Amino acid sequence: MKIYTIGGYEEVGKNMTAIEVNDEIVILDMGYDMEAVIEEDNEIEEMTTKDTIKAGAIPKDKEIHQKSDKVKAIVVGHGHLDHVGGVPKLAGSYDCPVISTPYTKKIIQRMVREDRKDLNNELVEMNTGERRKVSENIEIEFVNITHSIPQATMIVLHTPEGKVAYSLDYRLDKEPLLGDKPDYERMNELGEEGVKLFIGDSTRIDEEGAGSSEKTVKTELKHTLNQAYNEGGGVFVTTFSSHIERLNSIIDVNNGRRKIAFIGRSLKEYTESGEEIDLIDLSNIEVASYHNEVEDLMSKISRNKEDWLVVCTGNQGEPRSVLKRIATGDYPLEIKEGDHVIFSSSVIPSPVNRANRYKLEKVLKEKGARQYKDIHISGHALREDNRDMLRMLKPDNILPAHGDTEMLASYAKLAMEEGYDLNDNLFICQNGNVLEI
Repeated sequence: MKIYTIGGYEEVGKNMTAIEVNDEIVILDMGYDMEAVIEEDNEIEEMTTKDTIKAGAIPKDKEIHQKSDKVKAIVVGHGHLDHVGGVPKLAGSYDCPVISTPYTKKIIQRMVREDRKDLNNELVEMNTGERRKVSENIEIEFVNITHSIPQATMIVLHTPEGKVAYSLDYRLDKEPLLGDKPDYERMNELGEEGVKLFIGDSTRIDEEGAGSSEKTVKTELKHTLNQAYNEGGGVFVTTFSSHIERLNSIIDVNNGRRKIAFIGRSLKEYTESGEEIDLIDLSNIEVASYHNEVEDLMSKISRNKEDWLVVCTGNQGEPRSVLKRIATGDYPLEIKEGDHVIFSSSVIPSPVNRANRYKLEKVLKEKGARQYKDIHISGHALREDNRDMLRMLKPDNILPAHGDTEMLASYAKLAMEEGYDLNDNLFICQNGNVLEI
């Protein structure tokens, strides 16, 4: 068995791994490097594949591309851009299906339309709990897991050389508000059956303890909104656009007290895709993304901000996001002293995101807005969640991913606490490595 660590082994993002067994290859994820995307002046949809690779925004898949006739499937674990963003640019080079859960398929279809490229790959839906053969020797299984986006899945490859479990990203939420809890029964079964290799999520490995439930965030959101509404003024909430579970909570705790506006391109696209498969109800929400409709809606809101709850993009402080542009006066809607800005998110741990968020918070402070931060739980497993996963799966070998070198090393330290030995059955790789087990 060969493992090609193409992307996500030196950064948080740009995830792409390929598994080769008996001359057959399955690709797991094709993501963006979100920092490179943020830094690009051009919209990434306008860039050629060659330019996107040159900018470092998508993985360099040259070695696998040279073996494209061996690739039997591209399998995407969930719909976040650092896992699926490269599909419109790269998947067309492989004559194989792209397999995902239904919501992730909706996101892929939307991205392909925006990219205006012909993608001839068959887009195949699989639900969690299902299995599908992609060749005579390799079968794909989706195991239900929880994350900060609907229909995330642990991917399990059944091969003649043993099982590979791939879970980027996950959290262990025993009381999710959307969808089922993680399939603990199946994960324990896999541990008993034998897992040859586990590729695990190291992004939040340095955060001690175990993650809590989305239920707790909903309670905190309710208290925060109550406080803001009692004090009066404009109320702005920003969160991850793909976090449908969180957006449903915001709608619920508002409880009809204010009219709700969803403003921002990604917010519109993720929620409309979710509404198509009954994950969210937008019937009483005003949604705007294009410049003219955003301007019109903001003009309407500005006439009486206290009638509205504004949910918008920009939780990382991205320069072109709606919240940043409202804060800097680019729109007819202003943030003033006495207004409230609720960050139902955490900062993605990278230098660019930290810098952008700092700049946004500074501007909001100067405007006199009251800020509420980190009303959120991470979609990534914390240290003890990762330990629990290792104890359930009991893998023969471990390969940490989705992090920089320090994060991978921290994961390795945890694995060594569980009895694994570095360079024996525990491996740290870089982008472009080939690991043979």
